[in-house]
Amino acid sequence: MRGMREPLLPYAVLALSLMGCVSSHFDVVKMSSTEKFAVINIDGRNAYLIDPRTESCFLMTAGGGNHSTVHVPCEKLKRNVPEAATFITWAPSGEAAPTVSAPTP
Repeated sequence: MRGMREPLLPYAVLALSLMGCVSSHFDVVKMSSTEKFAVINIDGRNAYLIDPRTESCFLMTAGGGNHSTVHVPCEKLKRNVPEAATFITWAPSGEAAPTVSAPTP
């Protein structure tokens, strides 16, 4: 009985290893035309990235081998950072919202 198990062992190990494998892949798409990204450097470690194609704005931070990117509201960036306002053309300008009064009881 021991002699029959030994030849099956390599196949069993191979079968178990194949069941646990999940193939992963990625696709690369070359865009035919892209609008320019805008990068506004705050200091040596922080910068704003403005993507006009997706109408998105991000704060990028780097330092000590760590990097992070977080989404920031484009409207506030346009209103508060004058350098960014020229690149954020899709967001409404910083006009004040009309005053709404509460109904009287």
